[in-house]
Amino acid sequence: MFPHSDTALLEAVRISAKGQQVLYLAQGDSVRLGCPYILEPQDNGPSNLDIIWTMVNPEQRLPVSLSPTPHPTSLFLTYQDQKIRYGSVPGLQQRVSFVAQDPSLYDASIHLANLQVSDSATYECRVRKATVDTHLITITVLEKPAAPRCWMDGEPVRGGNLMLRCCSDGGSLPLSYQWSKMGGDYAMGWLPPRTVQGQGSGDLMIQSLSQEHSGTYCCRVTNRVGYTQCMVHVSVPRVGYTGSRNVGLIVGSVLGAIFLLILLLSILWALLWYCRRRHCQPVVPIEIR
Repeated sequence: MFPHSDTALLEAVRISAKGQQVLYLAQGDSVRLGCPYILEPQDNGPSNLDIIWTMVNPEQRLPVSLSPTPHPTSLFLTYQDQKIRYGSVPGLQQRVSFVAQDPSLYDASIHLANLQVSDSATYECRVRKATVDTHLITITVLEKPAAPRCWMDGEPVRGGNLMLRCCSDGGSLPLSYQWSKMGGDYAMGWLPPRTVQGQGSGDLMIQSLSQEHSGTYCCRVTNRVGYTQCMVHVSVPRVGYTGSRNVGLIVGSVLGAIFLLILLLSILWALLWYCRRRHCQPVVPIEIR
């Protein structure tokens, strides 16, 4: 237990960052957990300065005056006797470090790299000299949405309905789906008329398809720490496009049939001409000697 009789000593150590912070971070990112502190003039200098970082279970946390030393299994980084030491929390030793090369220069902040979901916890920075002060930071590490898949359920037919589907198979819940048509006010999730939400959270129903529905649609999947997206292109046939194509096929078929008929007539005429020529050729009498 630390002395409380001298008012000046109570102000000897003061952490500048006050209040408990709550952060939501993405897996794989890095974070700086700030813990700057102030020393009174009579307490300047690194001697007898302890900086202790621990992972804390709030339900088991005791008041500072009753718990001057954290539970050893939750301690993962310290600065004591002017030396930096690492604790025994699994997976943290290779990814955590003090921001300042010399933490005694009024900055006990740490850098935590390559965040994992298992890093979700409440972290306590404890600076102790003549007195002790603490600062709590709660971080929740979430997975960004996995890259989604976009596709059309059916073929676009003028006047018909078309379902666009979007699905992400990974990421921390809840996931939010938003469709937008490229070329409009994408930031506001612009969609042309006669588009409605389907039964599934990632479904978009386009009703009474027309030329204005042609284009590229983007599905954005988001959660508290990030987003991913995919795209699908919709091409609605133009007016008369199908008829023109059929007319072309018919014309081509007719021309092909005429050419084949001409070819057959030419072959027949050649055969008749050849036969007539052989039939009309005079017979030369055999001379008897």
